[in-house]
Amino acid sequence: MSISRPYKDLPWSWDTKSPETLQNDCQWLESLVKNSAPFSDGWVKARIVQLAYKCPNSPDFPQSKNRGKSANRKPMSTAQLLAYGGKLSEKEIVEALQWECGQYCQTHPVADFSYFHKMVDEKYVMATLNSWCDRHFSEKSARNFEIYQDLVYPNVFLVISTAPISLYVDRQLPPQDRFRALFNVDEFAEIVGEGFCDRMTLRTHGYATSAATFYDLFRNEAKALNRQESSPDSGLKDNHFYIGYHWPSEQPFTSPGLWKDFSNNWGVIFKFSFVLSGFAGIIGTGLYGMVKLLGLPLFKGLEFLPLIGPIWKGIQLSAVGLQWYWVVPPLFILWVLLMQCLRVLVYQRDRYRAIHYGAPDLAEFFWRLDRALNPQAVKTNQDKKTAPLTPVLGSIEAENQGSVSLANHAVSGSKAEIGVNLVGHSMGGLLLVNTLRILSDRFGKDEEDIEDPDGGEFSKIGDRLRLDKLILASPDIPLEFLREGRNNYVRSAMRRCRQIYLMSSDRDIILRYMPTLGNWFSEPSIEMSAYRLGNVYLQPLDDRYPDTNYRPYIRNVLVSQAAANPTSAYDLFERFNYIDCSETIGVNGIFWPLKSHRGLAIDLINTLMFLLSLTYSRVFGQLDLHGGYFLTHTATFKILKLLISLNQSESEINEGIQKLIPGTKIRFLPRQPFLTKD
Repeated sequence: MSISRPYKDLPWSWDTKSPETLQNDCQWLESLVKNSAPFSDGWVKARIVQLAYKCPNSPDFPQSKNRGKSANRKPMSTAQLLAYGGKLSEKEIVEALQWECGQYCQTHPVADFSYFHKMVDEKYVMATLNSWCDRHFSEKSARNFEIYQDLVYPNVFLVISTAPISLYVDRQLPPQDRFRALFNVDEFAEIVGEGFCDRMTLRTHGYATSAATFYDLFRNEAKALNRQESSPDSGLKDNHFYIGYHWPSEQPFTSPGLWKDFSNNWGVIFKFSFVLSGFAGIIGTGLYGMVKLLGLPLFKGLEFLPLIGPIWKGIQLSAVGLQWYWVVPPLFILWVLLMQCLRVLVYQRDRYRAIHYGAPDLAEFFWRLDRALNPQAVKTNQDKKTAPLTPVLGSIEAENQGSVSLANHAVSGSKAEIGVNLVGHSMGGLLLVNTLRILSDRFGKDEEDIEDPDGGEFSKIGDRLRLDKLILASPDIPLEFLREGRNNYVRSAMRRCRQIYLMSSDRDIILRYMPTLGNWFSEPSIEMSAYRLGNVYLQPLDDRYPDTNYRPYIRNVLVSQAAANPTSAYDLFERFNYIDCSETIGVNGIFWPLKSHRGLAIDLINTLMFLLSLTYSRVFGQLDLHGGYFLTHTATFKILKLLISLNQSESEINEGIQKLIPGTKIRFLPRQPFLTKD
């Protein structure tokens, strides 16, 4: 199908009458290229526009004409100058991109960009340039996620949210010698069809996990999961895809985004300091008045008492300090230190990005993938008269490209459903629950209109994807969310999963203390900030509970309480399969049984051992009180491997877990209506 060409002949020249716009456009295009996967859809579109323009430093744009902020820009490097090709036709742009791809493949011989060669032709280039001219380039080139394929294990993939951790810091892409970028979700759908994929497991990380850290951890997991052992159900099969999802998280204190934000926003810092000093002055004045008008007269009147006399003499010696209004400066300094400590710990920053960036981007990945896999969308899109080019796979992503997707008979010819397992660690569990909420809103959430979740339509997210297992490892989810009145979206989201497994530890000090501090001002109730689902542990029961061995409890500092009281409204607690890893190697360093008088001592000793293990790992071994579930040598990882590998009934999976836990101090409670047994 032909495309009209409304723009003038190539090459284009920059508008020298608006140098500031020119510089901003150049920086924008350069940022898109620098922060996108090479030869992915978004990267190619930015390169097409660059190749269509003459170099900004050419005679068509003398630098002497620069004015204002644009004049302060540093001279362009040689690489930046060569990026603007000034090509004479769409054909030359295609040839230039193919040459760049050939040069890239010389240094990365394993990489395969066949889909890029199929997609990028003169029509694709013309459609991209049209979108630039009609000012729709941003919406048609922006991608909220990128997909990479592992060059070692073809069934392993990375999905990455394109939201940066900071506007002033470039994204850290996966190592190019290990992962190749897919062109878009349509290429991934084609791989799914060609590989006859029938199951996917998506694993996401938690708080304070940088991109580089996650890539290293994920590669180790992929190696361990693809290692075939004696058991026929161990390891991933070729038709089982393992996907790692990275959302924009950053490490405390050392993240460059923290300090870039400070250095680029002095005006905001001044405003923050001004407001904080005002509060310090108001509250300090009140404290000063109370001490001066109430406290000092009270002590003076009681100075004859034996205990008050020495205190009054000390106050008299320091009373001069009150004349200098000593309350305000210490109050202001303490507030600044506290609030900046909370900021550099990045807990609230990560929580915001998980909910508002990570969850929507992951939900978009799933519905775009389902759209690309859906054979019924082919005819629907072909009937659209407004689309100049029809994407055969039916993906909205292809529609936005304005280009033709090649037919994928392996995908469109099959209507088999694909099971989806979701594995979330820490704040990643909160992200998954919010993702399921978004998908529930898109694909229906009326419980009265949906069949039983064990075999009906409730677990479907679209036409081809069906939710199977939800595995939460130390999830940073308020325990109260599962209760009536607080579970408005958690209930509908979690009930879409056919099986739910909770891996938790009462000795996870990060989850026990950090959310309490970080969410003290933001959670609707104090209890929500204090108790997290990932700190649930299993306490052995006495003779009053003959039908089961354990009951879920949660610990404060010293004392414990039941995680859920027996009522008819706590059906979500009954749907969990509980795996208590509190005393397990990898997530715990001290193996004392939990007693009320030992709780604080266990936390302190574990903290010390964790800090020592960071430096002396050979002596203390690998210890991660918060994320040790994914250490590949541990029993917890063997259970994870079993859960995602087996595609059997829940009772058979539970039997497999029972065979793995002897000698590991792991406690396991399969789902059952235990809460009514009181």
